[in-house]
Amino acid sequence: MAVGVQTIPRVLLGEALKQLRTEAGVTLDAAAQVVGKDRPRLVKVLDGKATLSTEELEALVDFLGAKDPARAEILTLGIQARKRATGTPYMDLAPASFRRLAWLEAMARDIWIYENGVFPSFVQSPAYAEAVLRTTAGIWWDQADDIADLVAFRLERQRRILESDSPKRLEVMFTDGTLSAGFGGPEVMHDQLKYLLGAIDRHQNLTVRIVPVAAVGNPVHGGGLIMLRFGELLRPVGFLPVVYGPSVYLDDTSDTERIMRAFNRLRDIALSPQATRLLLEKKLEGST
Repeated sequence: MAVGVQTIPRVLLGEALKQLRTEAGVTLDAAAQVVGKDRPRLVKVLDGKATLSTEELEALVDFLGAKDPARAEILTLGIQARKRATGTPYMDLAPASFRRLAWLEAMARDIWIYENGVFPSFVQSPAYAEAVLRTTAGIWWDQADDIADLVAFRLERQRRILESDSPKRLEVMFTDGTLSAGFGGPEVMHDQLKYLLGAIDRHQNLTVRIVPVAAVGNPVHGGGLIMLRFGELLRPVGFLPVVYGPSVYLDDTSDTERIMRAFNRLRDIALSPQATRLLLEKKLEGST
């Protein structure tokens, strides 16, 4: 078992094993015995501070009853976790990478997210989330996948963030062009605006800002940007959302400092939360 610095793949591997052990109802002592380690050493693995050899990890996931594709996912994470930290961006090549982003979001103390032309997933209504997913069905993901399940996962991810037992600070930004984007038509947009305004009222830890497309000095010309900060648990992690391809995480200090500078600039050029709310209310009135 290699013990070293926390890295993104080690943290993701630990989280995957935690969830698998919980689902299996297996004690820490029993799991540790399977890999020939004592309880404290296994805890280090679950906390992302150590790794297991290929043989140890295979024995553990089989003991915990993992089946493919979950088994393949965890073994792939194990390969990444055993690599020496290099400071370069981490490319998540294992299947279902969106689930692991949700794990990190659940662990984070504060989350910053910016999207261009679409409401961020943290504040999407069920109808809007379904409309967004339907636009990509059969293109970026399998047409046969159950949209209802994907929407349910997105809403559960949202609930865990907005209703966390340990309140998170959430900074949500999106461009004003989002208000005229045609996902699902006028009824869906009306529902989305009501949903977002309700979320702002319900969650004091949620701050929403609109970034005017015409604003001068936008450092993020297209796409989106996410920053996750964890307090003392883990150093900050930046995430670059992509339409298709491997998920890219950056945790080198020079990279995350640049990402935070970008978010600070976005906040400077965005409408205030109060002006944002007024614009949302005006758009809602016009959608009736």
